[in-house]
Amino acid sequence: MPTLSRPSATIYYESHGAESGKQTVVFAHGAGGNAGIWFNQIAHFVPQYHCIAFDHRYFARSAATGDINVHDFRDDLLAILDELDVETAHLVGQSMGGFTVLRCALDAPDRVSTLSLSCTTGGIINPNPSPAMQSLTQSSGRNTNGVIATMSKATAQKPELLQLYEAINAFNVEFSWDKLRTLLSREDIVQPADLAAVQCPVLFISGEEDPLFAPELLASYVPHFPNARIEIVSGAGHSPYFEQPSVFNHLLTQHLNSHKN
Repeated sequence: MPTLSRPSATIYYESHGAESGKQTVVFAHGAGGNAGIWFNQIAHFVPQYHCIAFDHRYFARSAATGDINVHDFRDDLLAILDELDVETAHLVGQSMGGFTVLRCALDAPDRVSTLSLSCTTGGIINPNPSPAMQSLTQSSGRNTNGVIATMSKATAQKPELLQLYEAINAFNVEFSWDKLRTLLSREDIVQPADLAAVQCPVLFISGEEDPLFAPELLASYVPHFPNARIEIVSGAGHSPYFEQPSVFNHLLTQHLNSHKN
């Protein structure tokens, strides 16, 4: 699979099903994963869509130097679109990846067809982070213990899923949780008033049992967008794309089909 040379980084990306005439969907992973987390989504969407997944800098196959920041994440994603001659795309962001895709929608709105924010604030101000969120970002390790604790009760009873999640995360050899502390500077925090500029349709997908970003928190952001809604996935924690993939794919399919270019 190809890589893209970027300032202070080499970005790994995957491009699946790039036949002429297809719309493009870009999947941006969270801090517990990499491009490999999207296997359920790429298999589902590639017959109808051109699917792109990538490793954020410092994750898995994307080597980097310097601090993590949301502007580099944004520019890396846009550079991939440029490399693949994609003018506009549907952007899907999970957790940390939501920061990337919302920043793109704010700063390059002409490149974004729709926005899907899964279990993420997207960098919108959150004055009262949950205890689980504070604990996760204070860790200097890179293990999955903190993220696995965010799975639903049902998922926690499926050791094969937890093992798979750990195996995917094990490729993140250069990442540690404390690196997230530099992701958002004070001036990068998105204020509710900024969201009026996001004119594309927005879907929040929330896990009913998500201890990091509760459904109530994400629902509070919805009225600030011109065109947004939220769907809550029962039986899912922080990772509905992984815990309840058929439900997640159905919700995303509806969103994309309702807003075709």
